[in-house]
Amino acid sequence: MRRTQLKTRDAHKDTKRSCRPNVGIITHVDIDRAAARPLDNLLTILDPLANNLFLITGGDYGNFADRVQIIRTSETRRTSLLSKVLEQVVVGVRIANIIFKLRDQIDVLLFFNGAGLAAPLLFARFLNIRCIIIVTYLGAAPVARAIRESGAEQESGELVRLRMLGVLERLSYFFANELIVYSRSMVEEAELRGYRKKTVVAHRHFLNFDEFRFENNVERRDNVVGYVGRLKEEKGILTFVQAIPKVLEAHKDATFLIVGEGVLEDRIRRYVHANGLDSNVELTGWIPHDELPGYLHRMKLLALPSYNEGLPNVMLESMACGTPVIATPVGSIPDVLVDGENGFLMYDNSPTALAESIIEALQRPQLQRIAVNARMLVETEFRYEKLIKTWERIICDVNDV
Repeated sequence: MRRTQLKTRDAHKDTKRSCRPNVGIITHVDIDRAAARPLDNLLTILDPLANNLFLITGGDYGNFADRVQIIRTSETRRTSLLSKVLEQVVVGVRIANIIFKLRDQIDVLLFFNGAGLAAPLLFARFLNIRCIIIVTYLGAAPVARAIRESGAEQESGELVRLRMLGVLERLSYFFANELIVYSRSMVEEAELRGYRKKTVVAHRHFLNFDEFRFENNVERRDNVVGYVGRLKEEKGILTFVQAIPKVLEAHKDATFLIVGEGVLEDRIRRYVHANGLDSNVELTGWIPHDELPGYLHRMKLLALPSYNEGLPNVMLESMACGTPVIATPVGSIPDVLVDGENGFLMYDNSPTALAESIIEALQRPQLQRIAVNARMLVETEFRYEKLIKTWERIICDVNDV
């Protein structure tokens, strides 16, 4: 896939552009293996539009190092509230220092997964750098809700930290020149109504349809229900696991595939073992992205019971592979999924509601029609060529978008 992305970018590299600004990208979170993919897509879009690209990030991200200047901000995982607050301050100072050093080399600064960096953003505005926040999710509040409903013992001060992060997010939205959302529904859900005049709709999602192929009739597949994503509370993975016994009451032949890694893996394994589900549930851990189509083709359904989303890549990839998706209507999901037409929506994020939705979908006649409709939609709406024009207008002439 890396080679395909380079070829995609090279195909547009020689295109005449009205402008080619220097673009900086700041991502606050450590770029783990799951988060690298969205960043890859964003860089693939920006590369033919920018004169120079700078990436300010934590973690070990090294993709596109030949075409992007990567400046790292080291972060340490803390446990206490005080240490987390101090780390936030230290990271903010480091980023502000980097921005100051690059002040004459950056025209546009994109905050990607970094809406809580209010102080560096305000400093960049003071230096007359255009600042744009890509709103990739609904904010800290849904994460806090997921943690509260999970019933798990939490790290000291985590909910307090999330409330503080929510305040920083609101400050960032206020000071930014522009906000990019993946769809209009995110304006309402993320409570961005007061910023409509500086909000632009654009996503960074595109698919390689040679890799994510539409294969076999979904109605002939075994009753395999899957989850793909981080094993974290806000992704609804605990909802998925707790729904399994209820699904098995109606479909004793059902099996469940959990693809991904995260802090809840041990808890999930304990639950599976304690409830005698070892023969019904397979946990794969993290898998390389190029192996994902094979797993999606095994599934009859993909479940995404998230509390907090922007527009999940795996939902689009599943639709491309002919695997229907059951998801909560958060973020931009309801702008893509139409219940009963190209997928399924569940409005109650609970194990019982998810189990009922899975049981109904497994018994649904003409499931193949839903799969075909999903494939047709993503083939039309999520092509690289369609995105590049939108992002050119944003990066080159934000005020006229």
